[in-house]
Amino acid sequence: MTHRLSGTIALAAFLAAGPAKSEGPVDALMIAPIPESPTTLTVWTFLPGNYDAGAEVYAQVVAGFQALHPNVTVDLVDMPYPTYFDGIRNAIVAQSGPDVITMYGAAQAFSYRTGLFPLQDVIAPDLRGTLRFLPENYSSDGNLYVLPVGQYGYTLLANRDLFAKANVDPVAALSNWQGMLDACRTLSDAGVQPFASGWRDGYLLETFVYMISSQLMDDAALQRFVSRDLQMDDPVFVSTVGHVLEMRDAGCFGGEEALGRTMFDDMTNQYLAGQAAMLAVGTINTAIYVADSQPNSTVLPLPMVPGAPNGAMIDAGAEAGWSITRWTQHPEAAVAFVNYLASPEVQKILAEKIDVPSNITGATVSATDPLRADYLALLSLPDNHTGFAAIPLTVLAVIERNAVPLMAGTMTAEEFVQSMQSAFLRTR
Repeated sequence: MTHRLSGTIALAAFLAAGPAKSEGPVDALMIAPIPESPTTLTVWTFLPGNYDAGAEVYAQVVAGFQALHPNVTVDLVDMPYPTYFDGIRNAIVAQSGPDVITMYGAAQAFSYRTGLFPLQDVIAPDLRGTLRFLPENYSSDGNLYVLPVGQYGYTLLANRDLFAKANVDPVAALSNWQGMLDACRTLSDAGVQPFASGWRDGYLLETFVYMISSQLMDDAALQRFVSRDLQMDDPVFVSTVGHVLEMRDAGCFGGEEALGRTMFDDMTNQYLAGQAAMLAVGTINTAIYVADSQPNSTVLPLPMVPGAPNGAMIDAGAEAGWSITRWTQHPEAAVAFVNYLASPEVQKILAEKIDVPSNITGATVSATDPLRADYLALLSLPDNHTGFAAIPLTVLAVIERNAVPLMAGTMTAEEFVQSMQSAFLRTR
């Protein structure tokens, strides 16, 4: 998954004002035949633009749906990610716009709930029990506002050439947490920056919060977090922040120059230029793109932190979800379309043509190279889960704003955790 990181600060005013509430033209969704009269279904998404062949592949998906339902025309609008959620917020305030949208689950979908229908009762019978990552996509009110499709998973890319420069075996070094910290020191002593890093936009700190907090949540804790019973001052998050600072103190992130770098651009370019030994990535797509420039890269998991209650795992979840707006005039077609998008047939197309692994239990994809094989093996670990979607957007805004002070040492870990907790308590 290329993005998954919303522009969160602008959401504060939206949440405070509270968009106009409307039940839309229907009180509830149901699985029902699509009317025979001509129907146009408007779909807003940012997903096609994430991939080189995205426009072509999603056009194929739309064509497949229209072949099954000739009376339905799907107008799929590929929108730029930076302004996408502004458009969604405006549509919710107006209670007018698309019928189906791309959305993330849990706390993030909950922030947009006045514009979305719950979907838990309209999942197609043949999909029930087969979709992975459903529990963590529920919102704290007990509703499922998105039908999740595809998988992402956070892993590390390691440049074997740079590890060799420091006489370190990356596989052995990253087999445990202390080994990774020791490797950071050894790489630094050899003049190699361990992790490509930048903190200005806060996204890298969010990434490590996802990766480490997921390790520290067993299934019961994850459910508590989704339902808001586990808060941001819980030991899970106190320990998470402490482990990120352990990495900082071991020299994993380089010097002060990292405080001025962003994540998506500067950090990736740093790894591409051979100036850092490791890079945190969230998708196979990114890994393949980066490995084209650094072909001696290998995929490895972030080592498990001490005391993690899970077995070997990575932070992994649904790439994105599909939601139905409350004002749709075509509920039957909208329900059919989101179920079609989550179907094994469509997910197979996405997996084979744009490297979005299926989140259908038991789905298999043939790896065409070792990098893909290693990544898919990590995605298949049975203990994988994520708390990402359950972190309220207001909390993410605080993490983004305070990343540089925390990493620079001008904000204590205690102050940072309290800032997250205060934002959490303000979230309705």
